[in-house]
Amino acid sequence: MNMDPSTSVTQLLIGLMSGVALLLWSLGLVRTSMKKAYGGKLTYFVSHRFTGVLSSFWLGILITLVLQSSTAVALLSASLGVVGRSGLAMLLGADVGTTLVAFVLSFDLSLLGPLFILVGVFIRSKVYDKKLSSLAEAMIGVGLMLLSLTLIRSVSTPLQESALFMEILASLSSESLIAILFAAVITFALHSSIVMILLLVGLVSAGILTSEAGLLFVLGANIGSSFIPVYAFRNDDNSKRVAPLGNLLLRGVGALILVPFVSYFNGLLTELGGSLGFQLVIFHFVFNLTVAAVGLSLLKPLISWIEAFFPQKLDRDTISPKFLAKNENFAPVAALSNVVRDTLTMGELLEDMLKEFHLALTKYQDKFEKKMHQSEDLIDDFHEQIRDYLLELNSHDMSDTERSHCSDLLMFIENLEHASDTLDRSMVKLIKQKQNQSIVFKADELEALDTCMNLVFKVIPLSFQLIMGRDLSSARALISAEHQFIEVHQQYLHTQMNSLRGRKNVNPVAQSLFIDLMRDIRRLHSHYTAAAFPILNRAGELQPADPKTLDALKSAHLQ
Repeated sequence: MNMDPSTSVTQLLIGLMSGVALLLWSLGLVRTSMKKAYGGKLTYFVSHRFTGVLSSFWLGILITLVLQSSTAVALLSASLGVVGRSGLAMLLGADVGTTLVAFVLSFDLSLLGPLFILVGVFIRSKVYDKKLSSLAEAMIGVGLMLLSLTLIRSVSTPLQESALFMEILASLSSESLIAILFAAVITFALHSSIVMILLLVGLVSAGILTSEAGLLFVLGANIGSSFIPVYAFRNDDNSKRVAPLGNLLLRGVGALILVPFVSYFNGLLTELGGSLGFQLVIFHFVFNLTVAAVGLSLLKPLISWIEAFFPQKLDRDTISPKFLAKNENFAPVAALSNVVRDTLTMGELLEDMLKEFHLALTKYQDKFEKKMHQSEDLIDDFHEQIRDYLLELNSHDMSDTERSHCSDLLMFIENLEHASDTLDRSMVKLIKQKQNQSIVFKADELEALDTCMNLVFKVIPLSFQLIMGRDLSSARALISAEHQFIEVHQQYLHTQMNSLRGRKNVNPVAQSLFIDLMRDIRRLHSHYTAAAFPILNRAGELQPADPKTLDALKSAHLQ
């Protein structure tokens, strides 16, 4: 990208900021996509498989390579109760992980950017698998990151010719503490140390920043990034604040200790050779690796000292599966009982989503879409963890009764997850469309929606009673409720269609929304009543129904 000589500094700065904005956005796309693809498994590994200090450190590196953000790792670990020494070890690993990401991205990979975007868009448009689609979106995000870095480099070079811009940077660089503070504030504002480091690499490579000033800015970037989780958890329980405070203390003290020796390290890096940008990334890596080594060796006394100032509360409740015990000698019947307990919590989350949706049919709900997305993410995590646990349990020796119970639970949580997907991916969008277009349903339409939703709420306790007791009477009651729902549902639809014949000025969009919502409510109901079929089938009670009822039941489960 060649800049016209008449291009002003303001235009160049706008170009630079647009490159940074694109880098931030694409980094967020990669992080969000990888969470969608592997969020549940990461949650499972963090909360069940990695509890030691060293394993938490290595896991911090791994998750950062996946999510591309040490801040995201801090939020994830705290939300899952990984605090104290294990939490700090994970944060130290995450800091090392960001240096590896920055190291890879510091090379000129501009030719790969369009290729990643092309392949990602192709895969995204051709596949319908949730995980593959998310990975394709992550590829697009990586491609956009590489393009944004190309834009930053191309805009940075002409800034060397601006005497004013160079003078401002020179004045900042002349005062070490001011330079560190400035870099820390900018990093905090960007909420990403990776973006800041890559920006510094571009400025140093273009000759806008001296290599020594670049090292000072790197130290400031490390302080700024470690302050982000401290700020994020400022109002949370003290247990969540200890690890981020320890990380900030280690990196802050480490940076201040190195300030007098920056010139010495600059000379060592010059002797090392390589480009100025490469030297900057090496310094960033060595600094974080050294801080991690010191931090791991001082972990116990440091955490104890911080906890003395921030005493922890004894009760710490996090929304995640709590009863999926890992024990080779655990009896299958006890393990299945514990699965039921976590499945009940999963069902409560889904019921809360249904209640939010029910209210949104008639009243505007603040942050409705965000709440539903957050709940759906939690249900996804429950689903993946319980599913993996059941599949592992199924590989052990069990009786036929225990194996059938395991299969029933697996099918039930699959149905709960599908129900949450229906709410999040379809019904939330329909409510948003209703609100955006100020559509108001007529009284008979609201009555139909309200009645059908109440029938869904009525069947929820029946389905969970069946999962817990696995008795034939509950299964029969569910099938009876299914028949009742289908009759009511079809009657409302027939009445609605007949009433349209005599109406004038019918809003086709409103009618389409009503029919789509009725369809989705029918799906929700069928996901709960499906739990009855395997139990009745094993008892030989699934008798062929009359053709009309059978077609209606098939339609309810296929839709």
